[in-house]
Amino acid sequence: MKKKKVLALVLAAAMTAGVLSGCGNSDGETRGGSGESQQASAPAESSAESSEEKSSEAESSDGERMTISVLGIDWGYGPLADSEMEQYWEEMFDVNLEIEWVNYSDYTQKLNTLLAAGSQPDVVQIYAVNESFYYPIFTQAIDAGNFVDLTPYIFEGDNALAKTNAVMKNWSDDFWDQTRYGEGIYILPRSKAETAKGSGIEVRKDLMEKYGFEEEPTTMDELKDWLIGLSNAASEGEGQKIYALDFYGDNFMTNRTKALAVAFTGQVDWGIDENGEFQYIQFNPKYIDFLNWMKDLYDAGVLDSEFALGNADTSKFKAGNSVAYVNEWYSWNQSADKTSNKIFDKNTPDTYTAWALMPVQGPEGMTVVPNTSDVDSCIAISANCSQEKIDKIMQVFNATEEAYPGYDLLMKDGVEGVHYTLLEDGTRDTSDETIGQKRKEGYVGAWNQIFLKTDADQITDKFMRDGAKRASDEAIQRVQDMKDAIVKYLDESKLKNEIANLQSATYDSQWTNLTTDVNSMCTQYVMGQITEAQWKEFVQGIVDSADYKAIQAELKESAGK
Repeated sequence: MKKKKVLALVLAAAMTAGVLSGCGNSDGETRGGSGESQQASAPAESSAESSEEKSSEAESSDGERMTISVLGIDWGYGPLADSEMEQYWEEMFDVNLEIEWVNYSDYTQKLNTLLAAGSQPDVVQIYAVNESFYYPIFTQAIDAGNFVDLTPYIFEGDNALAKTNAVMKNWSDDFWDQTRYGEGIYILPRSKAETAKGSGIEVRKDLMEKYGFEEEPTTMDELKDWLIGLSNAASEGEGQKIYALDFYGDNFMTNRTKALAVAFTGQVDWGIDENGEFQYIQFNPKYIDFLNWMKDLYDAGVLDSEFALGNADTSKFKAGNSVAYVNEWYSWNQSADKTSNKIFDKNTPDTYTAWALMPVQGPEGMTVVPNTSDVDSCIAISANCSQEKIDKIMQVFNATEEAYPGYDLLMKDGVEGVHYTLLEDGTRDTSDETIGQKRKEGYVGAWNQIFLKTDADQITDKFMRDGAKRASDEAIQRVQDMKDAIVKYLDESKLKNEIANLQSATYDSQWTNLTTDVNSMCTQYVMGQITEAQWKEFVQGIVDSADYKAIQAELKESAGK
């Protein structure tokens, strides 16, 4: 058992933040007092038992705390084992956590190696491969019986998570359907993602005002002309090249362009064509219209002429090097004073002002991209766990604000006095260098990828923050208008990724090889190195291939069509 150094930390937190005295969690069940279950278990339940009873239940036969081993993703922050944040969680849940945070670039390989050996930890975070959580090596492990089917814990009995958990009971059947593999559910979502995340077009409002481009474009043709005009005017006026778009690399399927392509094709990654066949967006005949739109920007000299080399700094929006950035619709949450929450790079002038356009209408749709999956992140539980351990995992990893008051704040910003300083105006200040280091070491704000958290509400969380970091009223109104328009469009269009959770063995084994040259050909077309006829001939070769036809047939079979 780890040596604990957190008693003083716990006491200090209790004195400075009384809301934590009952222990805090992410969505809202009062510990021993709300009538909601603390955990979903097969035959067990524990609503009103004392903390002493909880403690003894979690102890192993020698009186030590139960240990839960975990594998999670480090997104480049370098969290430390046994950090003060980790220790605080352990005290809160009366458990010993053995967590290995693996860098995102190595995570899938690390997990797959463990899966192949059948030696996965008790809890593993599942990282989507080819935008699917149920990727081949994980499904093979499921088929081998190495992971727990969570269906009974979610739906069966009086303590089922979907009935009692303050977050999960709000999830629709459609959402749960996104978690299914065959007849079971083997991933446990940590939250429901924000709606259509990649549907924003951020812009430099200060440049719009300075150069007379305040009338916002509403169609894709207008957007093209607007970007070209503002880029040229700003480049001349500012004495430096300011590109139309933050765009680099040779991948045309990233968030930097996908919303634009959707407006021309009327589909996301996979749609269904007029013949009822599954169709990949880049093989949609109308995709060439998107490429021509991008080519017009390139020919006008407002895209980085060497974008294919992948230099991210050349047209970087946050460095002031472009007028627009296709990104999440909620990522321009600049504070009203422009400095307390500065979304542009630190060395940029404080006069830079962020804004975002309303969704733009294209020939076949709007610049709105539904999520490939509404599951934000998820975990799976090893079948090697005993029933007692599974019950404990259900308690610890599905905690809520009502069960542990103060949990939501703890999840977001850590412990007051350790990970932030509370200012008089309500601002949680993290500017102190020591505090910043402790936040990094403790991975503050990132535990929500393994622990349950409230469903994403980016307007409240980003734009309506307490104190000086709050966005302007104008920005709050705009971002709310954007979300309303996005939700309305999705409700009316029913646009979605048509192959979510469908299975295709040929796709799993051949898709990378089949499409290895597609983005390179996109790049060549935009740069004028191949003709439209050559592009169409290239696409037709893939569409006519045996592998692509097999993928279509297998997806149809998986969908029951």
